[in-house]
Amino acid sequence: MDIKITPEAFGGFKTFDAICFYSFIFLFKDFITINIKSRNNFYFMLFVLLGIIILLGGLSSEFPGKTWLSLIKALPIFIFARFFMTECYKDGTFHLKAIKALKVSYMVAIVFLCIQRVVGLKFTFYPGLSPNTFDPIFHLIRYPGIFYDAQAHGQFLAMGSFLFLYIEKGATRKNIIINYTFFVLAIIGMNMAGSRAAFGGFAIGLLLVFFMAAKNYRIYGLIFLVLSYFAFTLISIHTGVFDRAKNISDDLTFRQNIWKEAFDISKQHPYLGIGANNYQSFVIRHNQDQYLEIEDGQLVYFDQPENGYLKIMVELGFIGFAIFLLFLLVPLIKGLLLFIRNVYDKRVALFMASLISFLVAFNTVYSIFDNRLLIMVASMVVLIVAYPVNNDANELVED
Repeated sequence: MDIKITPEAFGGFKTFDAICFYSFIFLFKDFITINIKSRNNFYFMLFVLLGIIILLGGLSSEFPGKTWLSLIKALPIFIFARFFMTECYKDGTFHLKAIKALKVSYMVAIVFLCIQRVVGLKFTFYPGLSPNTFDPIFHLIRYPGIFYDAQAHGQFLAMGSFLFLYIEKGATRKNIIINYTFFVLAIIGMNMAGSRAAFGGFAIGLLLVFFMAAKNYRIYGLIFLVLSYFAFTLISIHTGVFDRAKNISDDLTFRQNIWKEAFDISKQHPYLGIGANNYQSFVIRHNQDQYLEIEDGQLVYFDQPENGYLKIMVELGFIGFAIFLLFLLVPLIKGLLLFIRNVYDKRVALFMASLISFLVAFNTVYSIFDNRLLIMVASMVVLIVAYPVNNDANELVED
């Protein structure tokens, strides 16, 4: 889904974009049709408002070309989400099919990581990997798996790990064992990716599952945490997450300086921002101290301020930032309220936990430039919003 099919000079469009535009052309009527009785027109209106903000931001930007291209490149994920949600409402079994498909993609990613661990980093889709793949301070390899960047890989695994806790009613013992095995492998993969933010998001998501899910999940979860603690205490796993905790204060200080400068930029352009996808162009012209020096004295200017929320705030202004937050927070609030009212069963907590794990990790890096992560975020939103209504209380997950 993230493989480029056009060069950057022609927009850098990817496989996912082509599939979505193809669907949009042949299902245009379905895309624009608004069901007045539906309560989910709110999300379509948010999409329209965001498009207007991006368009107006381009008109006021110093770099309009990239901004208008960003508007076109933002369309595919909304096309995907709208058709995904529509299909979930039309077919009551489609959400289970979608979950199975997502699980298969994660299984492939985890198997790929296992092969990469044995063969080495030459086993990758990319000719060159992110500079953060090797930590020069602790001499650690941070495995990127199917990704270019290890941080994105960690976020991807954190989100997907919760899918393997979603067990269908009547599942066989073999199916349950396979799911729990891949859940554990996803956690190990997060550690290999060396992403502290992803691990932190996973931990907070897991707490939500403990509070909302059935009692047996809480018991198994507590047992798992105790065993994990002893495993990490007795067995030294030097892969990145825990070893790198020693320099967390230095990391935070470095990031805070960048965050402060980014927030100052957003205050100078509060309403429409500097234009979508213009952060790097802006700092090259106005904030030339935002760079990293890599090998051979080469300078690389930041294309994001080490914080996904701030990048969106700077580029889209406070209005665009508020719309972005509504896309993510409204489904979480809706899921929680419908869970409390017993409309959704307890397993909806797993999708909410997945989305929360992303929200936490997004605080350290802008990661949705990668279509695979963007698809996962959109999928979690749709699976929460279009979660099957629980019509029979006896079918709830056992307490």
